[in-house]
Amino acid sequence: MKTEIDSSTPAPSRFNIVPHIHFAWWETLCMRIGFAWLLYTRFPALGRLPHADEPLTFPNGIARWVDLTWALQPDAYSAIRLTMIAACFLYVSGFAFPVASTALFVCYLIPCTLQNSLGSFSHYYQMMTLLLLAQALASWVWVIGNPRRLTNFAVGPSLLHSFTTRVTLQVIAANYVLCGLTKLIISEGKWIWNSQYMPLQFEKIKMQHFHNALVSNPPNLADKLNDFAIHNPWFSMMCYTPGLIAELGAIALLFGRAWSFWTGLFVIGMHFIITLTMRLSFQQHESMMWIYAVNIPFWTVWLVRKALNMRKSPLAQS
Repeated sequence: MKTEIDSSTPAPSRFNIVPHIHFAWWETLCMRIGFAWLLYTRFPALGRLPHADEPLTFPNGIARWVDLTWALQPDAYSAIRLTMIAACFLYVSGFAFPVASTALFVCYLIPCTLQNSLGSFSHYYQMMTLLLLAQALASWVWVIGNPRRLTNFAVGPSLLHSFTTRVTLQVIAANYVLCGLTKLIISEGKWIWNSQYMPLQFEKIKMQHFHNALVSNPPNLADKLNDFAIHNPWFSMMCYTPGLIAELGAIALLFGRAWSFWTGLFVIGMHFIITLTMRLSFQQHESMMWIYAVNIPFWTVWLVRKALNMRKSPLAQS
């Protein structure tokens, strides 16, 4: 497959396995629309955060040093949400992109930090906030390093969005690879063997859900699979080993469009297995893989162009 190269970067050598892909303006527009919609729909509700009249019992992250409890007041939280919505529109438009991405990062950092200050940690918003930080830093660096600073800051040219998209993919890949390496380091290389004990973790999560709602759900497919895994330890190792491979292999997201497409689908499949076997849903992570890695708009246009070229070819007309 022919790879488009960003004209702002030198042509890579044939030994370079990480090409500088140029993402067209319409691709990055679709990505910004998808990510902005995800940010809008997944913004934490005030009811899921600590109570405004009580001190933070388990401050997490920057809440250890900065007082964020002011954001728990209904009026203040409404202002943060309105700022987030306005920043989403500015983010999608592409104008003043460094400001928009920075505002979205701050708007997400505050409630997500407060949510993780309840005594239990959630990873659902980790990558979303990390991508916003990466996009904000990348856009500021690109604008400051470009001779036409003021114009590029206001307009947000396609090369800027192409650059931030490449940085986004790098951060996604790094996030998954580091997760895989952490599993191997903490387990001293025994993670695959130890995965036979995953059914115990599933039972722990099941009991946590029960004590949170005091509602006992009828047995489902996940419960049946867990019971089978308890009596057949090899089943857990067979199910969870591809997940570790997917995390470590996420570096392939950077090898080109086709690599990114198939690797994205593989990682999404990993999340599907986790949801099926452990009832742990990472819909935000899956959505980001669909938006940035699988990139359906590009492949749709590519297939249409391929079909049109085949119809115009002399061989097809004969």
